[in-house]
Amino acid sequence: MGFQSITHCDKFERMIERESGQALPEGLAEMSPGPELAAALSSVDRSRLCGFDLVVVLQARGRQLAFDQAELAADLMAVAECVAVESSGVSWVWNSDIDGLAAAEIAAALTWTKRTARSRLQEARLLIERLPQVWAALRAGSIDAPKTRVIVEGTNAVDDHIAHLVIGQILPEAPGLTTGQLAYRLRRLIAEADPEAAQRRHEEAVKERKVVRGTNPDGSAFLSGCNLPVDQAAAADERLDALARAAKRSGDSRPMDHIRADIYLGLIAGTWQGPSPVHRRGVIELTADLPTLMGLAERAGDLSGWGPVIADIARQIAAARAADPDTDTIWRYSITHPLTGALLYHGTTRPPTLHSDGTTPGETIGRGPTAAATEGRGGARTTKTKTHKKERSSTRPSEARPGSTGPPGSPPNGAGPGRTTTGPAGAKGADWDHHADSGHHEADEAARDQAEQDAGGPTSGSESARENAGGRDRAGRNGTGRAAVRRAAGRRARNGRDRRRFPTSRQRAFVIARDRTCRGPGCRVPASRSEIDHRIPHAHGGPTEVGNLDAECTHCHDLKDAGWKVHRNRYDDTVWTSILGHTYRVPAEPVTPPWAISVLERCLLDHMRGLE
Repeated sequence: MGFQSITHCDKFERMIERESGQALPEGLAEMSPGPELAAALSSVDRSRLCGFDLVVVLQARGRQLAFDQAELAADLMAVAECVAVESSGVSWVWNSDIDGLAAAEIAAALTWTKRTARSRLQEARLLIERLPQVWAALRAGSIDAPKTRVIVEGTNAVDDHIAHLVIGQILPEAPGLTTGQLAYRLRRLIAEADPEAAQRRHEEAVKERKVVRGTNPDGSAFLSGCNLPVDQAAAADERLDALARAAKRSGDSRPMDHIRADIYLGLIAGTWQGPSPVHRRGVIELTADLPTLMGLAERAGDLSGWGPVIADIARQIAAARAADPDTDTIWRYSITHPLTGALLYHGTTRPPTLHSDGTTPGETIGRGPTAAATEGRGGARTTKTKTHKKERSSTRPSEARPGSTGPPGSPPNGAGPGRTTTGPAGAKGADWDHHADSGHHEADEAARDQAEQDAGGPTSGSESARENAGGRDRAGRNGTGRAAVRRAAGRRARNGRDRRRFPTSRQRAFVIARDRTCRGPGCRVPASRSEIDHRIPHAHGGPTEVGNLDAECTHCHDLKDAGWKVHRNRYDDTVWTSILGHTYRVPAEPVTPPWAISVLERCLLDHMRGLE
């Protein structure tokens, strides 16, 4: 008890000191790094600062550290130049020897190993001579040393003109990105800047595939594959995870990482005798835009959990999955705004309805399927594929939606961007099931779901009879009539609150497609593995609509429970306020590149967002 009392007294005295304590040097939050900032930081007494001011000091010290590291790189280069000058008069010293002599001087001065000295000198040379704009950003405190290293290493294998082009695009965004986000965007930009070179680098890397092994300092060992084809690596990883889930369901209480590692060794050694794998949807989830899958563009795709893949690999994966008879491929489509790239519609294609002669709607014997085309407004389209092992052979036939003027397989009027084919990469005759995931009919859908919940299932009567007969009602959901919709909508209007707490599967699919990753600060957990959470809590009257739903991983969700506040601004950015009072903005990410917006307009939009 005595120790606890002393501790509480110390905390209380420290709190009093901070409340009446030191004010930060004027302009510290905006002060550029350099001698002035270093002097200001040296005068700060942390024990007399409140939590908000301590974060300001932390940010200022990070800028100053970046400045010092940029100066250190310049110092390394200056020493190397002096070594070159001094050794120029020595007859036996060749130009190829200069780096070694310089590394020896640096290693002796800083008590580094020669390997470390040579590596750091090489990084400094690449940074200052090849990428001077990146060095300038580091010196200005805009980016730190880890981000600088990501840029230097990520552009090391590309030509100089491609490196400068990509850096000009990524550098303005880099201050607001984590190293993981920066590496992801850098890989994607490089793959799109020179697709042919990216393809060559990929093929050359796969030719160097190998298995590496060794021991760690603690005596444990590692055994891993390097330079593997990404699609095969993704499939192998999913199977390993499926086997681990099966073992977990069978009663294995160990952590999943331990189970996966033991199965990995057992499969290679031939000793694994556990249960069969438990498969799930999403064995391989690929996201690519429709022109790329059709061979009309070379934009990079995205393999869930693995990052960007070059366009040719995206087409190979899509074609292989569509042609594989052992998989049931689901094609999802997203229609985006051409100006902002924001998600407007999201849906799923369905198998075609077959006529008695074996043809699909719009197809005649002796002719191929007609293109399901529509002229209207909208932006680029992103196509997603999810493949999983077939579990049942029955499929629900598709049909034209009520009120549709186009042929079966067409999106609703005005929803499609120009002309589109019936399905990418071999998805012959697939129908577009536009089920209003965008939230335009969410009130009706919410009312239908509430009616089902109130009745303990689908409503009875003629609607149920139609369901048993295989029909669909005009509301778009089996077994739910318009009367039930009106009753549920009326209850919501009277109560002023959405009684349905959990999102529907369609709402969840839309949020996952829109957010793609957790909306927490700097978080890259896939949205498919995150929780779908209410922005305004349901208990406080927040509706269960896509406009009030976010993808948040468990960790970021726990931040809200710990006191962090979250809201959305007018630009749909997520703004987090920490328990120490600082705000962190997570910009809304476009689903497709906003090609129609200029650089000047983008800078103006970013400036206006910063004022929110």
